[in-house]
Amino acid sequence: MDTTQAIKNWRSIRKFKEDPVPDDKLRAVLDAARRAPSWENVQPWRFIVVEDQPTKDMLTALAKGQKFVGRAPAVICIAGDLSAWDKPKNKAALLELVEAGVMKVNEQIIDTVLLKDPAFCVAENGAATILARTLEQLGIAYGFMCLEAVNQGLGACIVGAMSNELTGAKRELYQSVKNELGLGDSVVLIAMIPIGFPDQNPPERPRKAFEEIVFRGRMGHPF
Repeated sequence: MDTTQAIKNWRSIRKFKEDPVPDDKLRAVLDAARRAPSWENVQPWRFIVVEDQPTKDMLTALAKGQKFVGRAPAVICIAGDLSAWDKPKNKAALLELVEAGVMKVNEQIIDTVLLKDPAFCVAENGAATILARTLEQLGIAYGFMCLEAVNQGLGACIVGAMSNELTGAKRELYQSVKNELGLGDSVVLIAMIPIGFPDQNPPERPRKAFEEIVFRGRMGHPF
């Protein structure tokens, strides 16, 4: 399936067949997320595949009782490691780009320019920017993930209504889930992707007209 068709075929699926998802299909979906573009190669994403029912039940409770979460054959937990933006780790990621021939700068430029300029170094801007960039990066990754799910004949849904550091709800349950998933203090559970073979074919969701959201040069000028 080409990318354009996969985008057109995307639907949020909340009803799944009972069949387990084969590992090769899960691996393809997860590898698509791994290959997503990342700011300065930081790659702050972590993905935990949950298939056992007790843990899926905990995730259902964390997601405000959305039952389809626990009924999916698998749930991919999308987590962001905020410590990935720390300057030593940021530098290591940049050096990987240099070694791969993607960037042509020396270590001195990394130390004196890239890791000191707030336009380049996320850590220079503080916790709020680190969180914002982490959310951005994870969104790109699970966008890739969901398109590959369509390509693999699977259905998925992005679940963001949940308890975590952002919402502050059900703190004890959230901490229990973090412990169960092995997430350290610097890692935030951002979203869940229930995934499986679809057992429904929802209608296409309405979207704003192209002319309403796309402009040339400046807002208000038609493309």
